Amino acid sequence: MKTNLASLARTAALAAALLALPVLASAKDNAATDRAAEALAVQGSIPVSSAGPYVQAGTFRIQVIAKLGRPDTALSDGTLLYPNFTADGSDATGTLVVRFAAGRVSGLSLVTPAVATALSAPKKAGSQILIADRK
Repeated sequence: MKTNLASLARTAALAAALLALPVLASAKDNAATDRAAEALAVQGSIPVSSAGPYVQAGTFRIQVIAKLGRPDTALSDGTLLYPNFTADGSDATGTLVVRFAAGRVSGLSLVTPAVATALSAPKKAGSQILIADRK
């Protein structure tokens, strides 16, 4: 009788473990699939490799504007800000920041609205307004 109870207990434990596997696996998949949204929320900015099929590092400024349209904001250093972009395969949504060096895209990132506002707001030091400019 002890053997049957032990065998029954093992079978029940195995069945419970097998039933729990899909739940655990789906929870892990959901967390893993949206790492971009999580990183954006925590860090405020995430790098992106391209904006659509035509804009990536090395793209000329004129090509960026031709493909993405006129930006909502252009900073004094030439950086362009495009709101309402999403990361492919993620719920991460924010402002696309396109930075340039020598007239070509040098970096792309997706930032939160707070970061975009901070980028476009004039910087104050004491009572003076500071604007960064290239030398």
